[in-house]
Amino acid sequence: MRRLALALFAVVFLDELASGVTPASAGDVARDLVLPAGLTAGAIIAAFHALAIFVEAPLLAWSERVTVRWFSAGSLIVLAVACALAALAREPVLFVIALALYGPASGGALSSAEGLLVEARPAERERTIARLTLAGALGDLAVPALLAALAWLGLGWRAGMAAAGIVALALAATHASSRALDRLPPGGDDDEDETSSVLERLRFALGHRALLAWSAAVSLTGLLDEVLVAFVVIRLDAASALERAFAVAAWTVGFLPGLFLLDRYAERVDTRRALLVAASAACASLLVLALDAHVAIASAALFVLGASTSLLYPLSEARTYASLPGRPALVNAVGALFTPLDALAPLALGALALWLGPEAAIAAIGVAPIGIALAALTSR
Repeated sequence: MRRLALALFAVVFLDELASGVTPASAGDVARDLVLPAGLTAGAIIAAFHALAIFVEAPLLAWSERVTVRWFSAGSLIVLAVACALAALAREPVLFVIALALYGPASGGALSSAEGLLVEARPAERERTIARLTLAGALGDLAVPALLAALAWLGLGWRAGMAAAGIVALALAATHASSRALDRLPPGGDDDEDETSSVLERLRFALGHRALLAWSAAVSLTGLLDEVLVAFVVIRLDAASALERAFAVAAWTVGFLPGLFLLDRYAERVDTRRALLVAASAACASLLVLALDAHVAIASAALFVLGASTSLLYPLSEARTYASLPGRPALVNAVGALFTPLDALAPLALGALALWLGPEAAIAAIGVAPIGIALAALTSR
């Protein structure tokens, strides 16, 4: 069981690594594909969501009828194919197709792994999500390390995507051979017609207002992840590759103290107060990043931003699962309905960066912590 839990946590690590390679290399991707740097930074994130907008929510609702073992393994195989296509892409169209395919594959793999782990111990949702977030933070931290190692070998982001695809295939094989996953998830054992069941389950989940509110808050935290990294990299374009890697690493390292503390003291945390304090710190850090492009100052601001985000995401995510206990696939299906926001926001920020510069885009990301703070203030 320990090996199986490790394989499930590894999905989160892999996703943050694979989805972080291209945003962290936005400048190199733009040069390789002959595209404007600012627009590319936003387009990369938008491409991840292009297909997921249409298929992810019904796919996750339908996944309640499929065993976790095969749904997870299948999602990881598609993810590996997407990584391989991205690595091979020489034209913008194939690159966008690869990232679009990656989106729903990632959603399926993460939903299976996270849902199973969280609902295995429903009384410890915050602690479990803190650990999942830590696995993701380690994946984020691995991105600059991987890119630095590849640069030392004379390789680039394409090799990074190829490596992620190989790891995804290995995890798919591990999940497919794990008999403990060969069962239906909670809520997946009814005999209803498959098509009507998907629609009815989505309607049922959408009737929970608390789930909708917290799902919106979780969606906003996405602006503080790869989206932020992409625009920070463009903002620091005058710095060396090593300095940019150091700044991104400072953001990831900032996650660690908050996650360790949340893991240790989860049952003592006042969710509303913690979210308000973290949101205030995130707003202040974004303002500093928008006003000053010096690497040392930016690195310090990114460290604080990482520490505050380490509380914003797991506490908000835990509230989504608590809003509809025992139905992790439906919780993630509702979250997937906010994919249009995830897709359109980076494009809008990319246009803003093209018009007013990356500092304006970074300042605009401040709507994320503000929105989360409002959710905390209005929740019970």
